[in-house]
Amino acid sequence: MPFTPPSTFHLASPRLYISHFHAPQHNQFLVDLYNSELYTRHNKGTNVDTPEKAQAQIENWMPGWHERNGYGPYVVSLRFARDVVVVGGNDKTTAAGDEDEDDGSLLKPGQVPVGIVTLMRGTHYTVPDCGFALLPEYAGKGYATEVGRRIVQYAMDPKKPATTSAVNDDDVPREGEGLGLEGVFGFTGSNNADSRKVCERIGLKFRGVYPLEAFGDEPSAVFALPGMEADLSVYGIKGSRTDVE
Repeated sequence: MPFTPPSTFHLASPRLYISHFHAPQHNQFLVDLYNSELYTRHNKGTNVDTPEKAQAQIENWMPGWHERNGYGPYVVSLRFARDVVVVGGNDKTTAAGDEDEDDGSLLKPGQVPVGIVTLMRGTHYTVPDCGFALLPEYAGKGYATEVGRRIVQYAMDPKKPATTSAVNDDDVPREGEGLGLEGVFGFTGSNNADSRKVCERIGLKFRGVYPLEAFGDEPSAVFALPGMEADLSVYGIKGSRTDVE
């Protein structure tokens, strides 16, 4: 049965929500994110440059990851109206229902998107890697670290027994419920200092630079959770470590 993103699923951290993408609500946001200078600086070009292409990705590409693995891309959004950033004189609090950005009004999950966080596992690996990207106006606020810690927690928290529902009636995970995975990687460009720092802050440890099949054998810095096997070939990381740190 094709995966349909539940509208009520979300995870919360002190300032942020993690939830599913929905079209057309997040179409323009995805265009803005993928074509921002901050995103393109460290990622190859994307052809998602119109709301229509963004909708196709949200409705076709994203559900495929969740259907195959039980996890995938998630939208990161603000919990509080006071954290909305005004850009170019346009008050973005309008998207939050005309909330006063100086108060602590609670927003809805996905209502004011600021970034993306991913758990992606290709055919080469047995555990996913965690990725993240933010709109430029929301960078430098500690959001990547905050959302990275929360998604790693969700990945590693144990599943509930099969006799117990993993979620309550509105699809919101209970505290301590997760995916029960055996590990999480962080893959970054070997020279991407900012992403490497975030990996370290969310609890991942540097394990070396490896040629990753997921990136066309391009040398990439590999981070892994403490407790994962020293021999990364157990998880599908092939090739020899090419650095010494």
